[in-house]
Amino acid sequence: MRDLPILLVDVDGTLMDSYPGIRASFVNALEAHGVPVPPEERVREIPGPPMVETLRDIGLEGELLQKVFDTYLSDQENGRWKEATPFPGMRELLEKWSNEGIILSTATSKSEVSAERILREHDMLKYFAVLGAAQEDGTRRSKAAVIEYALEQLKEAPEVREFLAHMSAEEGLQALDPTKMLLIGDRIHDVEGAAQSGIPTVLVGWGYGSAEEHAKAAYSVNTLEELDALVQRWANEG
Repeated sequence: MRDLPILLVDVDGTLMDSYPGIRASFVNALEAHGVPVPPEERVREIPGPPMVETLRDIGLEGELLQKVFDTYLSDQENGRWKEATPFPGMRELLEKWSNEGIILSTATSKSEVSAERILREHDMLKYFAVLGAAQEDGTRRSKAAVIEYALEQLKEAPEVREFLAHMSAEEGLQALDPTKMLLIGDRIHDVEGAAQSGIPTVLVGWGYGSAEEHAKAAYSVNTLEELDALVQRWANEG
């Protein structure tokens, strides 16, 4: 196995099937403020990017955008978040990778509070050394910014610090080389965000990405078995 195997993992569409709840909150928020709901094919694209970005993309701005966003968050807080369910087998796969010594970090556009809450609810939080997530009221919202934050936090993770304690500074830099890491996601935002840090991406077929999005990833898998086999090959390359 490579010296320091680090996986970054998206949440919505990768670990969790969160589309039903996200869709309901999105539609309710638009209707509450008299905003026409886009066609269903556009609605199906909302999981993945930050909601503020999605609202901006459909033409909202200024005070109306903020009101719709606040209503969306309120709907989620009032229990809609509980409609998200883990994709079958993902919790067990996280446990397997963790037991194998792979260091895990999330890389999600969900807020820190939302990501921690849903992962704790489904007994997955304990497998992650770092919670890489967005800020609702800060500058860390894009996937690229979340990944940059996760990379910085990984340097301070106990599992990583223990490993680096036995290495020279140069060896430590090589061990934390982002190009040797792997991000698991389901949308083009994962591919593009990871690419800004030089991290290759594998997109999973059970998420919300299109065939065109999958074609732009370094790897694409359709089953848990294919994903685990890919991770095993990657982990043993170094």
